Amino acid sequence: MSAPRDRRPPADEPLGSITRPVVDDSDIAPVCYACGAVDLTRLRVALPAGRPAVFASCPDCEATAWFVVDGDGRALGPDGLPRA
Repeated sequence: MSAPRDRRPPADEPLGSITRPVVDDSDIAPVCYACGAVDLTRLRVALPAGRPAVFASCPDCEATAWFVVDGDGRALGPDGLPRA
């Protein structure tokens, strides 16, 4: 007779890269620049010039922006210019 199967769901694991630990980027992009919402989707990316940045997307108003890591906190557009 075989051992009983474990029917419990697997434990939740934090999402993130398999090559990098989970990073909290909420200090780089704390709120949506357009509406002020705090529940943003944040992704660590590199800008074309190679500068590390955080891409932030707001599910409330659908605004998007890029924030340079160790930058001045200004929201940038895809062209690298500050958002209005």
